[in-house]
Amino acid sequence: MPIILEVNYYAILVCGAVSVALGALWYSPMLLGKIWAEAIEKTDEELKKEFKPVKTFGIIFVAHLFIAYSLAQLMVHSNASTVPEGLRLAFLCWVGFIATPMFISTLFEGRKKRLWLVDSGYHLINLLIFGIILGAW
Repeated sequence: MPIILEVNYYAILVCGAVSVALGALWYSPMLLGKIWAEAIEKTDEELKKEFKPVKTFGIIFVAHLFIAYSLAQLMVHSNASTVPEGLRLAFLCWVGFIATPMFISTLFEGRKKRLWLVDSGYHLINLLIFGIILGAW
């Protein structure tokens, strides 16, 4: 009989917080922010004018709670309870549900491929971190 795992809500909250921190770093000028801004054809002034930190980071946090909860549920239903299993499931979710549809949209909308690399790369790293957190907890 398979072991039934419960979702750890503390781990999900940590995933949400980590995703906000990762996004702030990932899209900062120190890492890939300049490449991302160039790919979406926005200037620093335009980005600063449009950026509402509390609203933006709040929405990002809540959205990633849903993503972490969904991954946690998939882990429960597939009895994935270790870090390697969490990583494997996170990677499969990224390939099947994020990278591929984003790439299709990129092609049809005529977006720059480097935008896909930056954005889907963020989601890959994010999901892999979620897989580690959820698998370890």
